Amino acid sequence: MSVEELVRFIFEMVGTVAFAISGAMVAIKKRVDIFGVIVLSAMTALGGGIVRDILIGHLPPTMFSDYRYVMVAVITSVIVFI
Repeated sequence: MSVEELVRFIFEMVGTVAFAISGAMVAIKKRVDIFGVIVLSAMTALGGGIVRDILIGHLPPTMFSDYRYVMVAVITSVIVFI
């Protein structure tokens, strides 16, 4: 992994965590259960990356080929819920 790829990966993970927190906070405000928090948080965190990958022609989107993005979103949403 080159330095460019590592920096890009770190920024993607930071963005995933930030948007997962944002989605989880909205779900908690709406008084959703833990499953709903996880689903809404993951969709908020990963939706933008899916759209980006489709628009630039990177298929399948990275979220579907690298489990780390989903795991970071789910773990972040559970932490925020707790």
